[in-house]
Amino acid sequence: MSTNWQGSERKTRAPISLTEPPPDEPAATSAVIHAVPDVQTPAEPQPRQPGTDQSDAPLVSGRRSAAVLRKENVNDQLPPVTGWQAFLRAVSFGLISPKVGPTELARRADLSAIQRVYSRPMQIMVAQPLGGVGKTMCSVGLGSTFGIHSGQQTLVWDNNEMMGTAGVRTNANDSTRTVWDLLNVLESFETVTARKGELSYYTRHQGNNQFSVLVADEDADRMKSIGADEFNRIHTVVSRFYDTIIVDTGNNTRSANWLASIEVTDQLVIPTTLKRNAVVSALRMIEQLESMSERTGNPHYKDLVTNAVVLVTHGGGARVSSAEQAELRENLASAVRVLIDIPYDGALDTGSIIDWQLVGDPARRAFERASAEIAAGLLSTDHKRTSMTKTTN
Repeated sequence: MSTNWQGSERKTRAPISLTEPPPDEPAATSAVIHAVPDVQTPAEPQPRQPGTDQSDAPLVSGRRSAAVLRKENVNDQLPPVTGWQAFLRAVSFGLISPKVGPTELARRADLSAIQRVYSRPMQIMVAQPLGGVGKTMCSVGLGSTFGIHSGQQTLVWDNNEMMGTAGVRTNANDSTRTVWDLLNVLESFETVTARKGELSYYTRHQGNNQFSVLVADEDADRMKSIGADEFNRIHTVVSRFYDTIIVDTGNNTRSANWLASIEVTDQLVIPTTLKRNAVVSALRMIEQLESMSERTGNPHYKDLVTNAVVLVTHGGGARVSSAEQAELRENLASAVRVLIDIPYDGALDTGSIIDWQLVGDPARRAFERASAEIAAGLLSTDHKRTSMTKTTN
C-alpha cells in the first residue's frame, strides 16, 4: 500500500500505539490504488482494561534514568589549573596529576551554577535606601560576573529615580544615549519586527566584561517622569532581548519606578556596610516589603526578603568594633538567606569607570560566590513559578 496518503486518509487513520498490538490488516480487494481512498469508519473505542493507563503521560517517564544523569558536570574529573596541584602536575609533565583541590572545586561549582538557564528572563534587583554603600559597584560586579561566565545576554539597568551613577562607573564608548532616549522611541520596539541590534544603539556595551548598560538620564526632571507604566513598557522590551536583567535602583523605596521594579523582581540583592546607619536602612526596607505582603496578602514581597542575598561591602571610614559588627551581622542574617562579604579592592573604589580586568582575585571570587547564590535563588523561584503555572493549567 502506498504511504503517499491524502489528507482525508491521514485524518481517519488510527494512531499507532506502542502498548497495543496492531489491528489485523484487511485483505486487499483490488490492486488499484484510488486517487481518493474510501473513508474508513473509525473503530469503536475499546473498554478500558484494568491496569492500563490511557492518559497523555509519556511512555517513558525518565525517573530512573534521570537519577543516573543527575550529575551536572565533570568538574572533579578535569585536571587542576590552580594551586599546588596544578604546579605539581606541570613540573612532572603530567606524570603526577593530583586531584583538584577543594578551593578550585568550589569555584568550578559556583561557575556551573552561574551558567544555569531558566524558563524565562530573570530580574535581579539591587536595592538599599542608603546611598554610598555600593549599589552601583555591586550592580557592575554582578553584571561583569554573569556576563563573563553565564554565556547569556546580561543587562545592567540604572533605574534611579534621579540621576544614577551607572553611566559614570561604566564605559560610555562615546555614547550619550540614555533610558530617556529609548523611551522616546519605545513604540518601534513594541513590534514583532524589532531587532536587538537596534536596541543596542540605546545601551552601552562593556567590551570584555560582556554585559550592556542602560543608563539613567542626567536630567533629574526627565527621570522623575519615568513611572510605573514607563518602567513596565521598558521592562517588557528589554526582557525580549536579555536573559539576565540587573536593576540598579535609587534611594527612594516609595518612588513609582522602584515599586514597579519590585513587582517583577525574581531575586533581591541588598548591599550594605557593617555600620549601624547602613544596616538600619536595609532593615527598614526589609520591614517595608514584609508589611507590603501583610497588607496586600501577596507573599511575593516577603518571599523576596526571605530569599535575599546581602553583599557586605568593605571600604574606608571609621572602624566598627568586632562586637558591633557581629551584632549587625546577626540582625541581617535573621531576615535574609545569606550574607557574603565583598573585600575591598582599589579598582572598585576609584569613583570612575570600573574595569573588571583590573579587579583582583579576592573580589572577583567573592562576586562569583555571590552570583552563584543569586543563581540558586533564581532557580528556586523559577521552579516555584513553573510549578504554580502547571497547577493552574
